[in-house]
Amino acid sequence: ADKLAARNLTYRYEHPLELGGTTKYPDFTIEDDDAGITYYWEHCGMLMDPAYKARWEEKQQWYRDQGILPHAEGGGKKGTLIVTVDDERGGINSAAIDQLIREVLSA
Repeated sequence: ADKLAARNLTYRYEHPLELGGTTKYPDFTIEDDDAGITYYWEHCGMLMDPAYKARWEEKQQWYRDQGILPHAEGGGKKGTLIVTVDDERGGINSAAIDQLIREVLSA
């Protein structure tokens, strides 16, 4: 959130996303009105926990099924998914997140 705010990007935190009769809560929703793209950013902080990882894999498939594809695949018809993860010690690489914001969100 701090990195998005530092780049003057407007975002919504855990804003409900209802598609296909299901509601999910992306960590961040960023709408680029000029480009007509909505970005959904998920930060996975506990992938070492098997239950968390299983829930994330289900959620990731849900995004795909709804037409929201990863930015590495060029995004989808209903949005672009950005995913970041903690490192093996549970830390966040702030420099990598800042670089991702510059690359993907052109900020």
